[in-house]
Amino acid sequence: MTTPLQTRMALAEIPDRLEALRMANTPTNANRRTPDEPTPAAIVNTPNANGGGGLGMRVDNEANVVQGQDFVFSPLPSPDELVIRQRGRRRFTTTFSPDKPNGGGSGSGGSSMRSPFQRTPTKNLQLTSGMILRSSPRKRLTMGSTPPEPTPMETNSPIKIKSDLTKQLWPGTPIVKKLKMDDRPVGQTNTEVALPSLLQGLSQQQLIELIVNNVNNAGDEERLRRQLPTPDISALEQELQYAKRLIFKSLPTSRLCKKTDAAAYSKASMHLNEFKRVLQVQAKRLHDATHWDALVDYVSMAWQCVATTPNWESHAHNAVRRQCFKLLACSCYAAIKHGGMRLGQTRLESLERNLREWSKDYEDVLSCVNALQRTLSSRTSI
Repeated sequence: MTTPLQTRMALAEIPDRLEALRMANTPTNANRRTPDEPTPAAIVNTPNANGGGGLGMRVDNEANVVQGQDFVFSPLPSPDELVIRQRGRRRFTTTFSPDKPNGGGSGSGGSSMRSPFQRTPTKNLQLTSGMILRSSPRKRLTMGSTPPEPTPMETNSPIKIKSDLTKQLWPGTPIVKKLKMDDRPVGQTNTEVALPSLLQGLSQQQLIELIVNNVNNAGDEERLRRQLPTPDISALEQELQYAKRLIFKSLPTSRLCKKTDAAAYSKASMHLNEFKRVLQVQAKRLHDATHWDALVDYVSMAWQCVATTPNWESHAHNAVRRQCFKLLACSCYAAIKHGGMRLGQTRLESLERNLREWSKDYEDVLSCVNALQRTLSSRTSI
């Protein structure tokens, strides 16, 4: 039997022990507990120094009742907080927890550690009583009826889309149709310009194709052939005279310098080569066209132009001059051989007088004189 004194002493110690239990159950106090401080379980389970066993059991019951009242009156966490707690990585605590029936230890079966292979918990909507379940607008539209049939896309042309947009932006603006551009050449559509002016812009090959395509029969060709004139060599003469002027411009202008020595030749050598190139191109053009009468006239003109070029003191520097004379002599010989009496009596007699004068500049031109005499003699025999 316990005495009233022992009972009063035990009741006096209850508030202190209950406060120790609250401090032990708090996480912050549990983490800050010193090693010398006894755990709540040790305080409650320690028997009285006077040997009162029944008093220890009564204290345990009263502590459980007070602790239960604290949990009853504590507010419940919100569903969002529960989800956050379940999603976070929980640390294993060694303190006493009321969630674990076995007191919560390292070997307790009530451990709430989440496995890494466990699915992340979602928000439990059943925990909130006043929450109304809502769905997306697309889901509400498709729940009560079948999905609408897709409408076919209208393949409108860009011109129609542009016109529709213009009507929307400017309702009162009239739609102007794009004019169809004429792809024909300007020479065919521009009737205000004369035909000779248009023909001047065409190349030689274009003119040839234009004439040949318009010849339909032999009669047209014969009529066109009778109208063919002698090629005009005036344009060729101007080009050749321009190349000769460049030679004289390159010569020194000082009175103390000679215009036919090696120093002057070194300055004019480039222009001499250009003069020879122009002469070759022009003579070949008339030779390939088989205009023998025009070729004879060109030789007479070009020989005088070559003869007026500088005659250099060194024999080696006059190589370009001799090459030009040789080219003209060969062209004249080909014109006499292929042209023959078609060149005309007057042109052949004038050419014979010129060839005897040209022999002073270039002696090999006498071969042309022999060919000309054979042509004239054949005409006399006939």
